[in-house]
Amino acid sequence: MTNPTSQMNPFMNLGSFDPMGYWAASQQHFAKLTADAQGRAASFADQCAAMESQLVVRTQQAIATFAQMTSDALGYVTQLSAEARKLAVVATKPAA
Repeated sequence: MTNPTSQMNPFMNLGSFDPMGYWAASQQHFAKLTADAQGRAASFADQCAAMESQLVVRTQQAIATFAQMTSDALGYVTQLSAEARKLAVVATKPAA
């Protein structure tokens, strides 16, 4: 009969078990993931800022165009009104 203490340890082939080493490695991976996510978020914020500035420029251009078109329309309506008055005066003159 063999002595139980002389039997081979069945966990010898599993390698060294170092829970603190696993913890440190997981924390390093987590720190890397966090840093990558922060970098992507900053890049996204920069892209949003660039698109927002383009949106502001395009909106200002649209407002300027609308103001110009409104001014042109007001001038055209003024000309039409003057022509309508002239036609009314001509139409109301007695035929000679």
